[in-house]
Amino acid sequence: MMIRGRLFWKILLGFWLTSLAMSQLLWLAFSMYGERLKPLEENVVLRIAAVQTKMVAMALQHGGLDELHDVMLLLPYKERQYISVTESALPQSERSLLSAPQSAMLDDDFALNNHGEQQTALVIKQVNGPGGKWYQIRYDAELLRSEFRPPRPVEFLNVPAPFAVIAGLGGLLFSSVLAWSLARPLNQLRAGFDLVAQGDLSVRLLPVMRKRHDEISEVARDFDSMVERLHRLASTREQLLHDVSHELRSPLARLQLAIGLARQNAGNIESSLQRIEREAALMDKMIGELLTLSRTENASIEEAYFDLLGLVTAVVNDARYEAQVTDVEILLAADEDEDYTIKGNAELMRRAVDNVMRNALRFSAPAQRVQVSLIRHEQEWMIQVEDQGPGVDQSRLSSIFDPFIRIDSPLSGKGYGLGLAIARKVVLAHGGRIEAENGETCGLIIRLCVPRWKA
Repeated sequence: MMIRGRLFWKILLGFWLTSLAMSQLLWLAFSMYGERLKPLEENVVLRIAAVQTKMVAMALQHGGLDELHDVMLLLPYKERQYISVTESALPQSERSLLSAPQSAMLDDDFALNNHGEQQTALVIKQVNGPGGKWYQIRYDAELLRSEFRPPRPVEFLNVPAPFAVIAGLGGLLFSSVLAWSLARPLNQLRAGFDLVAQGDLSVRLLPVMRKRHDEISEVARDFDSMVERLHRLASTREQLLHDVSHELRSPLARLQLAIGLARQNAGNIESSLQRIEREAALMDKMIGELLTLSRTENASIEEAYFDLLGLVTAVVNDARYEAQVTDVEILLAADEDEDYTIKGNAELMRRAVDNVMRNALRFSAPAQRVQVSLIRHEQEWMIQVEDQGPGVDQSRLSSIFDPFIRIDSPLSGKGYGLGLAIARKVVLAHGGRIEAENGETCGLIIRLCVPRWKA
């Protein structure tokens, strides 16, 4: 299961914390709202109910129903509807009921009770009248309360206006902040893509989004990586085009010179044709190396599993055949019990190893030795090629893998400076690395390191 990113948790926690804050504000408003309305209703109702109930009770105690009739005539007609009196004996069970904890006592003589779901408040009082008769007085406090209840405020979806205002403003504030925090970086991304589409490869977004620490900052980092790679590829293509045009000038000039000599003197035709053939072969070789260099820059090279030891052995055998002319000895050291299987493009890897090997032969004098070693180094296979030539000046050592960087050899012809550049591109395309250093006494050591294949 994929773990949700930080942006998800930001939104989730934001809504959650906002809901908690809103609930606390609503609870506070509800408390203040309820406390403000309660005294207006309850206090007035309780005072009127207490006074009128006592007045009725005193009339029953002194004169019974006759005196009660006279007292009721003194009350307004609407207030008579609140009072009802019945003559009945008082069972013990009703005494217990009246003294139960849910009875809200108004004073020592009567109670305010809520009955059932309708919540009709009744003030009940038991009075002992003349002749030992018991009278029960019922006062409908709920009907009286409705007379003093203020008009209900206008509500939306049964939500009081203060609550609706708080919820609306709070939701609007949070939504605005959330929308701004998401829309602003997205607009910056859109502006960055527009600049790249217009050809500006210097735009960078991570410096302005680094503090976010979420998925959008990760997108900005990937955007910068993409633009950096595009800038590097564009610069490489431009530099390569400049170098190729510069390198082609010399052989083209020699071709034109050979053609001109052949036209001027018929006796120079054969030598001119040989010169033209040699220059054409050199140009064909350079173009082939340029095509190989371009292929290695493509990240989608075809990959397969192959035996690295077999590949290195084949390259060494070919080099030994060519080294017979200069009497250079080539040695190969490897542990044949190891599994040298790696994943990659065998053709390109062979070209890389062959270029490094030919570079060692170019700088080797007769009777010298080239040592090739295949070594297991942590999670890598390391191909080390060590010659006994003059080595490379320390100031130029770091640039020998750049295209068209030539180190002329007094022992062999000039090259175009593409062999080691191709080797570096191939190794990097396989997820490896390449490095060079001078030997302790003489010579140059080049190491090609590629990842081991894990079964």
